[in-house]
Amino acid sequence: MTETLLKQLYNGEIYPAEIINCKDPEYRELSHKISDETEYFKKTLSPEDWKRLEQLDDMIDDRSAAYSYENFSYGFRLGVELMIEVFTDRKENK
Repeated sequence: MTETLLKQLYNGEIYPAEIINCKDPEYRELSHKISDETEYFKKTLSPEDWKRLEQLDDMIDDRSAAYSYENFSYGFRLGVELMIEVFTDRKENK
């Protein structure tokens, strides 16, 4: 028997950030280009400069994760508010 979404969420079994898979071909192409550029700089920069670039990349990732969470949170709240509005309107129209 499949557990309810609420139980899965409570048990920590739902990880939206790890499940999302971008299917946009431009995203994949950009990911490959980023990987190529990263390899270039890894080979070109001094070890100290490479470490600084990695730290910068980590900061950019952290910023992106915070922004992604805000988008997720806003979308979730908007969806709940829409559901409340739909169900409230349904009751008022009966």
